[in-house]
This record gives sequence, C-alpha cells and structure tokens, in this order.
Amino acid sequence: MNIALNSIAHSHPARLLPPYFTPGGKPGGAQLHRYFEPEFINRFEQALQRHELASLADWQQEDAFSGFDNKPVLRLPMHKSFYLVSCELVCDRPGKPALDPAQISSAGFVIRRQGTAGEQSWMLEDDQALGWQSTPTGPRDPDLNRRLCQVQGMRPKVRLRGAPTPPPATTYTGEQTHPLHAIKHVDAEGKYHTILYGYLPLGGSYVVRQPVGKSISAADTFSAESLGHFNNALAAQLLWPFGFKSGSQAWTAACTRPINQGYPSAGLFELLKVLVNRYHLGAPKRPDNAALEAWAGRQYFYQEALNPHLNPAVFNDYSRASFLNARRFSLLVWLRQMFANTNAPLVSYLASQEAPLNRDGSGGGLKASPTRLPGVSDYALYITPADAQELRALLNQRALAMATGKVKEIPLPKFGQAREDVYEIVPFVRLRTACGGEEIVWGATQVRSQPFRVAAPFDPNASRPSLIQMPSLADLRKGMAQGVSMITPSDTFSLLNALNLKKGVSEDLVPNPNNAPQLGIQWICSFSLPVITLVAMILLMIMISLLNIIFFWLPWVRICLPFPSIKKE
Repeated sequence: MNIALNSIAHSHPARLLPPYFTPGGKPGGAQLHRYFEPEFINRFEQALQRHELASLADWQQEDAFSGFDNKPVLRLPMHKSFYLVSCELVCDRPGKPALDPAQISSAGFVIRRQGTAGEQSWMLEDDQALGWQSTPTGPRDPDLNRRLCQVQGMRPKVRLRGAPTPPPATTYTGEQTHPLHAIKHVDAEGKYHTILYGYLPLGGSYVVRQPVGKSISAADTFSAESLGHFNNALAAQLLWPFGFKSGSQAWTAACTRPINQGYPSAGLFELLKVLVNRYHLGAPKRPDNAALEAWAGRQYFYQEALNPHLNPAVFNDYSRASFLNARRFSLLVWLRQMFANTNAPLVSYLASQEAPLNRDGSGGGLKASPTRLPGVSDYALYITPADAQELRALLNQRALAMATGKVKEIPLPKFGQAREDVYEIVPFVRLRTACGGEEIVWGATQVRSQPFRVAAPFDPNASRPSLIQMPSLADLRKGMAQGVSMITPSDTFSLLNALNLKKGVSEDLVPNPNNAPQLGIQWICSFSLPVITLVAMILLMIMISLLNIIFFWLPWVRICLPFPSIKKE
C-alpha cells in the first residue's frame, strides 16, 4: 500500500510567475483584467493573440476610488463588469521555458482576505460556506480530500487490502478554489508561454451555521464591542422604568401605576409599541414570546373602587396579596383579547395616540391629551420595581434572541467594504508526477495579485450607465392595454374599482374585515407598459423634487444632456 503526500518532488520543478505581458511600472504578480461586456473570454483570448494585454491595464488607476487608500476597487457583476485573473507557468530552470500544459492536473486560485486579524481564507464544509477564517492551508492542498492520497490514484482515505473501493467524495471541504485554464501562446518574439487564466467571481454569501447539538450564542456571533452598543441602544428606546431613556430614574407613583383608569403613562405607551408592534405579544403561536408572556401573565389590572386601601403608595411585592379582591385580569389576557379582535383596536390606538415628530427629530411618543386604552377604561395596572427590573432583562434577552435568530436566516455577503476588507489572489497548480500522483505548486509572494477592494452594490462610483428606453407620448394611446396582467380577487378588484379621483381616498374604501368574503369570479387587469413606465418616471421625479427640500440632492440625482442619434451602419 503506497501512500504519499501530494508534495512529492516533480521531475521538472515548476514555478508560477507574473505573465510576461505585465506592463513595466505596473504592480507585478497575477494580473487582473477588467471587461464591460459578457463576451470577456473571447476578448481576452483575442487581445492575447494580438499582444494587446499590456495596453489594457490602465483601469486600475481609474478605479482607485476607495475612500481608504489607492487600491483598485473591483466592481460587481451587477455593475456589468467582469474580471479575469492571469499568470504564467514555467519550468524552474535556466531560461524559464514554458511548462507543457499536459503536465497540469488542475490549476486554480484562492482569494485571501488581508484583515487586521491576519490572512484569512474563505472556507467551505460539505459545500457550505463557513465564511472567512484564519488561513489553515499553508503550502498544502486547499482540498482536504486531496491532502493524503495514493500515488496511483486520488483516494480520500487509506483502504485495507481487499476492501472495496470507496466512492469519490461528492462534497467539497476546504478552502474555496476557482479554476484556471491553461492556454499555449507564442509571444511577438516567437517564445512559447503557458498562460493560466480564469474568471474572478465577486459574489457569494454565507449563513452562520448552528453547531450540532447547541444553539448559536450571541457571544459567538457578535463582537463584544457591538454587543455593548446594542445593549445601550435597547436601553435608550424606552422610558423609565422600562428602559433608561433620558429622564429621572426615581421610582414614582406613575411607575407603580403605569395605567390609571385606562390612561397610559408615556413610558407604558412606548412599552406597548414595542410589545405589540415588534414582538406581537398576545398573538397566538408565538413560542419566542414565552418568557414575556409569563411576565405579562403575572401583572394584573385592578379595579380600585373595590378596595379603598389600594394606591401606589402602599402597593409593593409584600402587600399585593392583600388586594386580591380588586384584581380583575392579567395584562396577558388583555393583550390576547386585543389580538383576537379582527379590528386590532390596540394597534389602531397606538397609531392614533402618537404625537407627531418635530423637524429636529424630537417629539413623538404619547400625545399630550391621550384617550383611554380600549377595554380597560375603569382599571389600573400595578407593578413593582422588581417587576420592572425583570421586564428590562427579558426585553434585552428577547431582542438579542431575535437578532441572533436573524443571523441564521440572513445571508451575509462574502466581500465587505470596511477599511480592513482588502483581498489578494493566490494562484496554484497541481502537476502530475512520474509515479501517477500529484504535487501542488503555490504562487510565491511576488506572484500574488495586487491588493484590491470590492465595491458595494450601490456604490455610486462603481455604477455604470444603464439604458432604459422611455416611451413617446404618441405611444400612450396606441393598441390595447396588454402589457402587464394581474389576477385580482373580487374583493381587491372592488377596492380598486371604487377609487374616484373626485372623492379621493378615504377610510370608506377599506372593506370591513368582519364581512364574509365575496364569492364570484376573479378579474384579470391588464395595463399598458408605456403608461406604467411613464407614470413611474413622473412619480419618481415628483418624489425627488419633494425630498430635495430636505436633502438638496438634485445635482447628484439627475443629469440631462442632449444626445444625438447614434449612427447605424
């Protein structure tokens, strides 16, 4: 049983070099080639045959628009920009002759992130992205299944004599690689070269994976500094005693009785907005709200007329048992009643009782003269300092659990745009050995690509013109409305059909949710594409002009120039 590592010496030691056409005065290493059309492979091969690649490298200075340094910024495919990587493979002996492509088993490159934590690799496990991790590859093969192999064939594991041959690995584990393709080329002086080139993908994302047998913890997901800012932001969202928003933190009668005869305090109004609008506390089938529901189930509304001794001055954790005769129902029961009502009275109340914001961002919160809460006009809610302290902790835990849960669902982009998000390309090649195995040759430091950054999807410096043909006014009354068709239920069609330009839009248009759904056929509504396009542009210009009062952005939003007709040959 002959077993060997894939670092067996090759009979003709090979070396990766920058391509011979690297222009003088430009950064060495693997070269990056930018193209603006989908046929970039043909463009590259044609430029290579015409010996024109050296003259196409000026784009790196044009695209050095990062706010941190002068490194080139690579656009994304959504910007209609595409990139190729190229390097050269030679025999490591005098004269550096080109290596025969027949000796190549496979070739590729990896992308390394040069962050503050050191060099990082984009790692995969069973074809699932793990994200950027400290580079574990070193001089070894990036594919874990190829690191220990049989000389006479690639086998992921050692097998005993007579044992059946295991099936090849169907999933990939290791550092993510991208292929390079070999092409024979003759330069202008008649010398042969083996050029390796490949497409540079700038997309990708990953989802934080949940370890087997345990849940994702906030400490493993978020940095300690960001968690501190997170906790401070949560505490500043609610007024005392439910949060630490600006104001006195002294315990007052309004803290003990946040609802008095149906009138909420400003702090409880803000609390209800969080409990109802964010967490839907009281709605059925919300297992994530179990802890908050347990807390709300222990807080009660009282009818003060039934016990003349009940008042905020005497209510505490020790005396609350003496007021059982005045207890009516819990806060949780009331919230469930509000959600069970199809009219959503509590949601409507919270929207109607909120004060408008001022121009400086102040204001908001509860109106100066609020109305009573629905369903509790004769009752008062009593809590203690211990209840408020417990609620603050539960709200913090609930928000953190929600944020951690989002991490499991939201794909995080592969390439970031922070100061430390700098990337390099490292090429490698696997060569066949005389005994049937493989050896891997990595590009040395001087063969790495120039460090680069990756543009954000909506970076204005990375955007490229996108041509949209607007319709002519003469097209608005041509043909039939058959551009876009929508299947419309009968109740929705009745709502749309009731719109009247003279009467405007009012609450009367909204159907009563208690009414039984109408039975009948569906409607199919077709719209003219020219009309829809023109209406969208008109609405866009109206909104841009209105918001210009706030942002003063017109010089950066629109540029209109006369444009001559393009000559058609």
